[in-house]
Amino acid sequence: MKKLFFILLCSFLSLAAYPQDDMPLILSRILKELYAKSSDNQLLRSMLEYDNMRPDGSWADIDYASTHATNWPPIRHLERMQLMAVAFSKPNSIYAGNQDIYQKLVKGMQYWYTQNPKSSNWWHNDISAPQYIGRILLLTKSAKTPLPPDLQVALLAKMQEAQPPFTFTGANKLDIAIHNIYRALYTNNEKLMTTAVREAFQPINFTTEEGLQHDYSYLQHKEQLMISAYGLVFLTGEYRVAAWLAGTKYALQEEKRHMLNNFFFNTFARTLRGRYIDYNVEGRGVSRPNTLDKKSLAAKDDNALLNIIAIVSPEKEKELQVLQQRISQSALPSYQVAPSHTYFWRGDYTLHTRPAYSFHVRTVSKRTIRTEAGNGENLLATVIPDGSVNLVRRGDEYYNIMPVWEWDKIPGVTARDYDTAVTLKKHWGEYGSTDFVGGVTDSVYGATAYTQEYDDVQAKKGYFFFDKEVVCMGAGITSNAPQNITTTLNQSWSRGKVFINEKDKISEVKNNTAYNNINWLWHDSIAYCFLQPAAVHISNAVQSGSWTAINKNRKGEEKGKVFKAWINHHANPVNASYAYVVVPGVSAKDLPVYNYAAIKNLSNTAVLQAVHHQELDIVQAIFYEPGSLQAGDVKIQVEHPCILQIKDLTGRIQLSIAEPTGRYANLKVEVTTPRAGKKIIPVTLPQAPYAGSSVILNIQ
Repeated sequence: MKKLFFILLCSFLSLAAYPQDDMPLILSRILKELYAKSSDNQLLRSMLEYDNMRPDGSWADIDYASTHATNWPPIRHLERMQLMAVAFSKPNSIYAGNQDIYQKLVKGMQYWYTQNPKSSNWWHNDISAPQYIGRILLLTKSAKTPLPPDLQVALLAKMQEAQPPFTFTGANKLDIAIHNIYRALYTNNEKLMTTAVREAFQPINFTTEEGLQHDYSYLQHKEQLMISAYGLVFLTGEYRVAAWLAGTKYALQEEKRHMLNNFFFNTFARTLRGRYIDYNVEGRGVSRPNTLDKKSLAAKDDNALLNIIAIVSPEKEKELQVLQQRISQSALPSYQVAPSHTYFWRGDYTLHTRPAYSFHVRTVSKRTIRTEAGNGENLLATVIPDGSVNLVRRGDEYYNIMPVWEWDKIPGVTARDYDTAVTLKKHWGEYGSTDFVGGVTDSVYGATAYTQEYDDVQAKKGYFFFDKEVVCMGAGITSNAPQNITTTLNQSWSRGKVFINEKDKISEVKNNTAYNNINWLWHDSIAYCFLQPAAVHISNAVQSGSWTAINKNRKGEEKGKVFKAWINHHANPVNASYAYVVVPGVSAKDLPVYNYAAIKNLSNTAVLQAVHHQELDIVQAIFYEPGSLQAGDVKIQVEHPCILQIKDLTGRIQLSIAEPTGRYANLKVEVTTPRAGKKIIPVTLPQAPYAGSSVILNIQ
């Protein structure tokens, strides 16, 4: 048997006739990364666990028979093995070359191979475990005392049992390619290295499947928004591999490097406010504790993502310094934030960013997937993609609030008001139910439309984005459900007092109260101003909940005071509506003199939603059907449903327009002004994969 193992080992090691000059350099960079990740305290802890190892190479506190999909217990065995391998191989470690540790490493890896633990989640079997084995092999090889030949062959063969990267997409393809890189380095196999590197960098391409989209959003698990979650895995992995290979013949191509930078700086970084990320881009990970806190991106160690990006893209030093300051909180979240507005037509997602605030919106269409539940995670996220709003100034407004959330009152969402929380019936996501979902943008301002038909609630929801304000409209709100239908303005951690203006009288909200004629309400430097007096229910009270209720794999409780405000459309509404202006960054004392009358409601019906910001001279309109709109002396008429924005009505008009469904190749817009008379503007619409993107035209 040993003779057979020796022959197989020789065949592994002889696949490359001569050592390649780049291989030792790449290996040294990976080892440096592994050494840097393992602190002295971690190594000391590994030695304590080393003492608890049983004679057969196992640990009593690990259930090796477990097949759990998440938090899989057997993987802790390989985590400990890797720390031991670092302690054994790290040149300045007091445990370097220790033969007792070496014997434990041998026993531990033999036990893993013999027991062959398996998870019900393929990711552990085909990605996590092979990566650990590859790192352990490289560490022991660097110590000049590799594992016994027969064990090397067995472990290499175990790595090869994992599915190859060729049929995978996005972050999963990259993760599998990474352990192929480890195997190529261990066996000094140039052919395998070339293939593994090609597969690792292949996801840095536009795709209409899983991965990086033409609008620079990131989708995984079919067409599900994953700018963080899998998107962050993609970013971290690609930049890491690019740093390993920098300056070698395997280095990342310049075009791909620019694409990677574009996704990081212009998409991912803009979902951050300070050190916290938008809950809408985490997928089912939103149900995990601390997941919104991205402070580790800016840690001072060499393995922090910002530091790795600096190696790959040194020309981005200034942008990285700004991000580092915001994430580490040595600068305010507003520091050097430029006004921008992006609509991701492939991802059904809106980013609206100003120095004073960020206001992001998550929607879903027939082209995209609703936020998923799976592996016991994200159990209550039934309505999270139905126009959900991430409205933040500091960034931590929703940090770890999820266990205490009332999940049918997600910020921005119109939904049924259930007596008890409802769990998702379909796991792993389902497609949206409507196709007129989209947005228009000129990169600074824009509008977003969401046609909602979910859980027996129909609505037309419009969001209109300016500098100091965001206008939120709902129309055609109809339902036959027995529950009340509500639209939630916000549900965030409470930060002090809540004030309202009811019938021109200002008062403080106490606990949980329903009001009938509110002009505005204010909380935490954000005002919600109603274009007509509205009936609003407001709560500013303690809420509590458990992580287990939203994620079976997590434990612990959360409790705290929560600000929650919602409009009650009552049961069985027919064509109900709402219209309010969100004004972030305004003090309670300044609000009475704030002039939100500059925003004129032109229409709020199920066929047309439109506003005119008279100070900015911008009209934004959502035409759910062909029709016309009068804005002062200006008339706008369209022949097909579309979303448009017109700037400078009395001068050189700029028209921005988008048609979300991709049904039409062309459309005509007719604009009539006293100065220019009637102009018919033909618009050639982008086609797939750019269907739904904005066209910008300047009209004399």
